[in-house]
Amino acid sequence: MRVRVSANLIALFLATIAAVATMTSCSGSIQPNYEPIPPSQGRVIQHARGETVVPQNPQRVVLLGSIVDALALGVEPIGAAFTGLPQRADGESLSPMLGDRTANIPVLGHARRPRLERIVALEPDLILGAKGLGTLYPRLAQIAPTVVVDISRGADAWKDYVLEAATALGKLDTAQALIQQYEQRVAQFQDLMGDRLDTTVVSVARFRPDQVRIYQQGSFLGAVLEEIGLPRPKMQQRDNTYETISIESLSSLDGDVLFFMQDNPGNSMLSRVQDHPLWSQLDVVQQDQVHEVSLEVWFLNAGIVSANMMLNDLFRTLVPDGEPYVIDQVGELRLP
Repeated sequence: MRVRVSANLIALFLATIAAVATMTSCSGSIQPNYEPIPPSQGRVIQHARGETVVPQNPQRVVLLGSIVDALALGVEPIGAAFTGLPQRADGESLSPMLGDRTANIPVLGHARRPRLERIVALEPDLILGAKGLGTLYPRLAQIAPTVVVDISRGADAWKDYVLEAATALGKLDTAQALIQQYEQRVAQFQDLMGDRLDTTVVSVARFRPDQVRIYQQGSFLGAVLEEIGLPRPKMQQRDNTYETISIESLSSLDGDVLFFMQDNPGNSMLSRVQDHPLWSQLDVVQQDQVHEVSLEVWFLNAGIVSANMMLNDLFRTLVPDGEPYVIDQVGELRLP
């Protein structure tokens, strides 16, 4: 089944590498500071904005968005843009899910408004972004070869996005190996769950400062859970990314297990929801099967690293004595 992605997910997607059109931080024209690469000396990449010749082995990569998969592929960017939202804790961090792993990577501003003058100063040999660059793309293409991954084909195509980004980075074989490893872990989880796989209903919610959202099959996390084979509550089986619910509709959160995310624990609807009488009436609450997971992992950084970290959460939570099946490294990236 091909699932379409909402505009909100496209704006936030990382799971692979998001970027947007608005650009006001650098005025005037940008003069090219690189010599175009002859096709015979590079690799011709077909992408969302046409055809670009990139280096055989890029060494100075700028990423406009999530960087976790690039790190897993062994690519250390010389600069990256963050994708945080103001209401999120650590919203300006390149990757809160990785702790201080990205502390030495220069931050180029928000992915919606990257600082072009900083990108120019870094002299990249490849800029990697995602569909949605708009009028920003020609300006970036003056600075360095720029490749745009089309992430509008649906959440269930996330592996394709990983492979397309890896192709631009010259890491296709590595990405294919990581996807194969992930698929082997999925099969392992399915075997360990046995008959419980088809009967364990998994609910996923997000508590924002002012609303509660349930996540559906049109999201990255929904696509991963569907591939694994875990059923979802009826209200979470739609092809949307998410749906905002009222406190009076808390019954839509019920299941055998509830995974929840928070934008900012210091300013969250969770405490208000927990004080409501309907919360204590949920079977999942009464069975003490409510577990907090990372927003960055389950939603904001869609890709091979997050898919593996989701599996870690599922092994720990749903598989008896599941810790031996948890991994602490994806490719070149050590997990926190």
